[in-house]
Amino acid sequence: MHLHSISTLSSKLAKSKQIRKRFLTGLWIVFFLFVFDVSINFLFPYPSDPQVTSPGQLNLYFEYGRSVEGKLARMIGSTDESSAPIAQAGWLDPQLWKKLNIPKNRAPGEDLLVAIYGMSFSNQVGEAMKEMDGKIGLRLVAGPAAPPNYAFAAYKLDRGNQQADVAILGILASSVKALRTISGLTWNFETPFPFTYPRYFVEDGKLKEIWPKVLSLAQLRAVMQDQQQWQEFVSQMRENDQFFNSFLFKRNWLDNSAIVRLIRRAYAQRHQGMMANKVYTSAGFNAEKDIPVLSAIVTDFAATARSDGKLPIVLLISDRGYEDRLFQALSPTLETAKIPYVSTHNIAPATDIGNFVADGHFTESANKLIAKAVLKLINEHVERRNVLKQ
Repeated sequence: MHLHSISTLSSKLAKSKQIRKRFLTGLWIVFFLFVFDVSINFLFPYPSDPQVTSPGQLNLYFEYGRSVEGKLARMIGSTDESSAPIAQAGWLDPQLWKKLNIPKNRAPGEDLLVAIYGMSFSNQVGEAMKEMDGKIGLRLVAGPAAPPNYAFAAYKLDRGNQQADVAILGILASSVKALRTISGLTWNFETPFPFTYPRYFVEDGKLKEIWPKVLSLAQLRAVMQDQQQWQEFVSQMRENDQFFNSFLFKRNWLDNSAIVRLIRRAYAQRHQGMMANKVYTSAGFNAEKDIPVLSAIVTDFAATARSDGKLPIVLLISDRGYEDRLFQALSPTLETAKIPYVSTHNIAPATDIGNFVADGHFTESANKLIAKAVLKLINEHVERRNVLKQ
């Protein structure tokens, strides 16, 4: 019994020593994680000035995982001028378009005004068109990586505010996934865009819309100062935006941790990948929910533009990773309704990386080829006014 008691006591002491060792190891791990966390925040702080657009690669890397509300708090200043440039971009605000002096009539020497609604891709094509034909005027309305619902809403808001001869609706393949969103805040987690736009849906064969509660930067700034109004806006996103996720969106004290920010960023990539896969897979775009809405949008766009006496053109932009899937999804609608279109897939194929620059946009030469195709289509359908006068 005595030997057994000694053995039992030794075993307990060994276990106690092992537990203590593990506990101390855990404390050291926590300590070094704490040191790492504090060091990262000290060595690579993100600039507090929202006007700074190049904070440094590592500073930006450790900022990516901050919550959307946390990023918004840094992005939105007390005035438009003191807010981040990205916060001011893309708002569907006709008054803002007036301030930006976007042409609404042909200027002297121009015989055609082309209104283009879309994103930077469509803007670059328009600018290439202008370089090729100086007698074309451009009215460019765009938002960063703007989805089709944004472009269509911009076109609708602009009806009657301009005297364009041609209306072009730009559709970017990689942004189709945002058809079921109402703001750039949710589906671009790492660099969220505050601008908003309506969500469209088809009901009883008709295209209907849900407009967001916030429609301008000034309104967003005011709503952020009112807890009730802000929660109403967040609730609207939660109900109508398929990318919304509370863990990614809501701001709390965990934003101060570099480690939590890294974890949140990894989770965001997984979450947004899952949401995007509901819209687009290797088999193509979702033919049940998204393509019917997109088809209704292009059909309505073409019909109303024609009724206004304008030439409608749908510009299908296939960026990297999407091959010609956008063309395949919409070509039946375009052909049936006889809607003029240009698709980039057979001009600057998305499968050829030589057609793209580092940031994902088309090269200058690719933009010129696309612009040439658009100009050819316009000239096939529109009699130029300077020719008629001669």
